[in-house]
Amino acid sequence: MKKQSLFLIAMLLMIGVVNSSNAQLSFGGGAHTGLSFAAFPKAIKDFYGMGIGFGAQGDMNIIKYIAIRLNFDYHSFASDKEKIKQLLAAQNGVNAGDLDVSGLNASIVGITVNGLGKIPTGSMVTPYGVIGFGIHIASASDFKVKYQGQDQNVGLTGLGSDTNFGINFGAGAEFKLAAIKLYADFKYVLVFSKGESTGHLPFTVGVSLGG
Repeated sequence: MKKQSLFLIAMLLMIGVVNSSNAQLSFGGGAHTGLSFAAFPKAIKDFYGMGIGFGAQGDMNIIKYIAIRLNFDYHSFASDKEKIKQLLAAQNGVNAGDLDVSGLNASIVGITVNGLGKIPTGSMVTPYGVIGFGIHIASASDFKVKYQGQDQNVGLTGLGSDTNFGINFGAGAEFKLAAIKLYADFKYVLVFSKGESTGHLPFTVGVSLGG
């Protein structure tokens, strides 16, 4: 069975469990942004560092301290062009100053379902743990090289995208301000891609209305 089908079945089962309960549900939603640190496979990890991200979330609060969060995330990681130039120069015996490179910027789109377990503190600050799963779509922009101003054929165009199943877990805290919740969390996202698994570590801040 395809990973996408497993993801949809798991979502339906989760919704069914919630619908069969006697819990009083409440709903909320909002947007988030933040930074992320690449944890890519060994072959390319040295060429990627910190990236940026943004997205939106919808919250379904089952009981006071348990919630389900549906996340849509987009993260982008720029490649280190200087390191790539130095590698190409060493491999081809040319001066790095004669090279101009662009592209190979990576992006990851994630659609995930997450369970939040909140710790009651009796204050406006509520810590929580988060664990989830979902689908992640990774892609990279075309790589272009110029040597002394002339285009070179490096065969890295039309790279396409790769869709894989992944899990994530982490911790955070939310801050209740009337009908507005501010939150911040840090997660580890592990994507089971072909060959060596990949991932990233997003630090996210967001706002949610309702719920």
